[in-house]
Amino acid sequence: MLKRFVLLGLLFPIFSHAGLEVGIGAATTYVPHYIGSDEAEIFYLPFPYLRYRSEKITIDRNLIQGNLWRSGNWSLEMSLGGSVKVDSDKSTARSGMDDLDFIIEAGPALHYYFLGDRSEDNALFIDFPLRAAISTDFTGADHQGFTFNPRVVWRRGYWMGEFEVRPQMSLGLRSADSKFHDYFYGVDLKDVTAQRSEYSGKAGYGGIQFNYSTAVLWDNWLTAGFMRYVNSNGASFEDSSLIKQDDNWVVGFAVAYLFADE
Repeated sequence: MLKRFVLLGLLFPIFSHAGLEVGIGAATTYVPHYIGSDEAEIFYLPFPYLRYRSEKITIDRNLIQGNLWRSGNWSLEMSLGGSVKVDSDKSTARSGMDDLDFIIEAGPALHYYFLGDRSEDNALFIDFPLRAAISTDFTGADHQGFTFNPRVVWRRGYWMGEFEVRPQMSLGLRSADSKFHDYFYGVDLKDVTAQRSEYSGKAGYGGIQFNYSTAVLWDNWLTAGFMRYVNSNGASFEDSSLIKQDDNWVVGFAVAYLFADE
């Protein structure tokens, strides 16, 4: 159950104006086991919805951001991210290997706003997040390297009659150090099989990523659709036998009832 709630938090970037929104909803998501996997899972689940944005703090899906510093169009923020647990007994490529635990990422993110700012619906900015990654099964934790995934983000908020529409789009590059890539794509000698050769992860490029989401609100209801496309062709880990394809999609849809919109 915890995996499902963490998963949903990662998948639905629902964007709004400053203020508090609280609700409950249901969603379905299609998620690959990991970037480069040719296997995926579909989840159907309920979820709590919480959204808040102000000059000082933002709570939004996988992000809890605090404004650390601001000067002109620049701002330095603290953000969180991560990925969900993968059970290796459900993955053909990873069969017999250790599970991939939950990953929690945290670190500073430097933003430059070409339009708007962090508290506004209409904004265009570039994001430079540097995060440390921690793996955990909630009985212990281990450091798993660093990620650096710069991206350009555009978001809007506008009205169409009685409907409030909130689209967001981003395009960016994925990269990480050798420890992070080794955690996902490394193969130890004990895990070598006829289909799996020994491999150690390398630092560097991890692919290009495109995200698009749209949320529509009316009365006390919200619907949202989300898609993420990652192409890992040319990635530093492409020689790993755990890589089965270059293209991966994450797709989801949610409906929520909002108890508060202030």
